[in-house]
Amino acid sequence: MAEYHGLSEIFTTTETSLCNNLFKSSNPPFHSPTALILEISPNPFPITTKLSDLSTDFIPIIKNNCNLDNLEISDPELETFKSKFNGENNNCNVYVAGHVIVFPSYNGFFEKPGLYLDQMFVRKCYRGMRFGKMLFSAVALQAEKMGMGMVDWLVADWNEESINFYEKMGAHYIPEYRLCKLYGDQLQQYAKKSD
Repeated sequence: MAEYHGLSEIFTTTETSLCNNLFKSSNPPFHSPTALILEISPNPFPITTKLSDLSTDFIPIIKNNCNLDNLEISDPELETFKSKFNGENNNCNVYVAGHVIVFPSYNGFFEKPGLYLDQMFVRKCYRGMRFGKMLFSAVALQAEKMGMGMVDWLVADWNEESINFYEKMGAHYIPEYRLCKLYGDQLQQYAKKSD
């Protein structure tokens, strides 16, 4: 994702930092940073077990109607993205095709809190197959289910395809705002200033 956005020079995330920040939180999903992983398989996924077996209030979305065998997909990194967690039946033909990372947010202009969509990414060989829409729908459904008032995110001004996608779904695009970030050495230097 950092490469896609031309941000490789500031990329410092490690597998350990991701694990600690996303998967070892004592807060329940959607009340802290949460990652949804889009997994695909040529085999049907089992229907989710009893709700009492789930540790969250998010019910995985299972769609078994996408026949990947009929699609001409060339995934040169298939084995790299083989899922390490394959559920109860240990199906070894499960692969990660994308992800979305969200966390709770609040904007003083709105009555209700929301979810901030920090990243949504579908690997290149799986784009154009409506997987992005599936991920975004899962986030919107969860926000609505939790009684939240919004989902917000940023989009790069050069990413016309994504802007068009978001506008078609009814998103309000605000071109007048600019993202500001204070990070790294600049954050440390500014934090030490005492005025």
